Amino acid sequence: MSGPGEAATSGASDSSTEAPAERRFDYDRTVALSDGVFAIALTLLVLNIGVPVLGSGHEGVLGQRLLDHGEEYFSYALGFAVIGLLWVRHHTFFREIDHIDRRLTVMNLVYLGLIAFLPYPTRILGLYGNQPAAVIMYATVTATVSIVARIQTVHALRAGLLTEAGCREVRRRENWAIVPAVFVVSIPIALASPRAALYCWSLLFILPFLQRRLRAR
Repeated sequence: MSGPGEAATSGASDSSTEAPAERRFDYDRTVALSDGVFAIALTLLVLNIGVPVLGSGHEGVLGQRLLDHGEEYFSYALGFAVIGLLWVRHHTFFREIDHIDRRLTVMNLVYLGLIAFLPYPTRILGLYGNQPAAVIMYATVTATVSIVARIQTVHALRAGLLTEAGCREVRRRENWAIVPAVFVVSIPIALASPRAALYCWSLLFILPFLQRRLRAR
């Protein structure tokens, strides 16, 4: 017959052996849900491209009708590139996570909610890319996504959720502000010229490249 001390010791032993498995379970479930939301959001983007409807006797104009959807092709390519970039950063962040707490779980759900919403402003941009409101809506949502991602990172750092290598990587990384900054700056530009605001977004891919070149030097 075991005494209370032995039972307590046994309970502590069981807890210590179960904790890593529970942490693994929480991590795997969170990553699986995240990857699923990203995959669905990327897939939904193609539904933003309309299919030409041809009346009887107009089959010969299909090529021109396809070209008429140029803005929608552009919004699809932009949306895929942006969501793809966000997925890479999310994947890198969770690769550096040691364990997950409830607050990070809630933050991640907010983040995924915004990711799932992104195909909608992408659709609006494809249909009304020449309107300031369409550009501002897309820029606002995407900037918000990036800011929520940063809040997640700061919380993980302060709460000790990162591995040692992850802490070093987060502190070394300094270009997190590029994405929200580019989109925020494009908002007043869109009021004057929606097309110029769209060109401004190309900085998302140019600035990180220039930053890496400067570091290499």
